[in-house]
Amino acid sequence: MALKYKNQSQKEKRLIMIVSLGTVSLIIVGACAAIVFFGSGYVLDKSLEDPDVLLHVFVVGSDVIVTIYEGRRVAELTMISLEIEGVSLPQSVCLQTAPKSGTGEVCFTEACAGVTGVRDIAVRGVFSDGRTQLLKLTTIRFT
Repeated sequence: MALKYKNQSQKEKRLIMIVSLGTVSLIIVGACAAIVFFGSGYVLDKSLEDPDVLLHVFVVGSDVIVTIYEGRRVAELTMISLEIEGVSLPQSVCLQTAPKSGTGEVCFTEACAGVTGVRDIAVRGVFSDGRTQLLKLTTIRFT
């Protein structure tokens, strides 16, 4: 191949390089198109999948109330824990049992007493198999 390439004229060399680069470019574009086509299906399936537990977090006075609506694993939920960024909560406040029916409200009494500024609130769930999972991360401004 090297001898053949040496014996060719400049015009032939240029033509070989253009054809080679064009072929490589087409292969790269085809691979990217295949990745986008198959990857978008995966992302769409994941976004339409039911969450493990669907919940909403809101603050009323110095209490944090977590409302649990539905989800795939809502029946397996045994405990709910609350974490507020920069605040050390006692075990009696930050850990509550989940409603028996799976859905309902859980109130963390006096959880944010004296908290000011913008803080992240994390709600974690403890399931019947012992796994702990982050269910919701919300940023709330306290005044």
